[in-house]
Amino acid sequence: MTRQIPGRDGSRLTISIAAALTWICALGAVPLDAQSLPSIDTAPTPVAVALDDPSPGGNGASRLIRDVAGDYKNFFSVETALWLGGGGGLALAVHPADQDIANAAQRAGNTLPGGSVYGSQYFQLPVAIAWWTIGNMAGSDRHAQTGRDLLRAQISVASWTYAIKLATDRTRPNGQSQSFPSGHASASFATAMVLEDHYGWKAGLPAFIIASYTAASRVVENWHWTSDVVFGAALGVASARTVTIKFRESRVSIAPVAVPKGGAVMVSVVRPAD
Repeated sequence: MTRQIPGRDGSRLTISIAAALTWICALGAVPLDAQSLPSIDTAPTPVAVALDDPSPGGNGASRLIRDVAGDYKNFFSVETALWLGGGGGLALAVHPADQDIANAAQRAGNTLPGGSVYGSQYFQLPVAIAWWTIGNMAGSDRHAQTGRDLLRAQISVASWTYAIKLATDRTRPNGQSQSFPSGHASASFATAMVLEDHYGWKAGLPAFIIASYTAASRVVENWHWTSDVVFGAALGVASARTVTIKFRESRVSIAPVAVPKGGAVMVSVVRPAD
């Protein structure tokens, strides 16, 4: 038997979805480890692209497999623990209101179309592959690397999401199984975090807004509890940050150089060794 609450209180409870997701978005650009902070004379920048490793070590496919394996290893880090700890704490905080928020959402009878498509792996994976492919065809190392990282992020976040789903097997508000965490929230927030890391907030902010819309749609349409989408958002961000760690550690050095009959500016991209 569920407790009925007045419409005004239900609306106030629904705001907690946006508040929790806003917290996830706001922290997306905050560096949680010293290595991600810019130094005085060098700074991470979208120009500092961690390209497909041109050194000996196999073709693009074998390097992708190697990097995906590295993503799983790097997932176990202090930064990941902080993201998942914060997301887990928020999920626990909102958990007592899960049923009330679900009741309020169902009484309102609203829908948020498009969220179920955007957050699906059937959408995210093809987009990532297309982004990588088109970037390569256009000769843009920057955009190709972004697409490659989007693909790696989706591989990582999907595996962690479904591992947790199988372990918890939480019942959805509509009675189905494997509710926690929300795969749509984790996939869309992983994409948003990769775009923010590569292109900054001009791309990251719209992506986080779309991810928040997607996450909210899962609650409004009775597929997930609010705590599912909150933790899913944190898991998506943590997975993406693991994938972009090499990119974020890259540095660009700019220095004047004397050349015959003039001068030039030398731009050096330094990437940490694998």
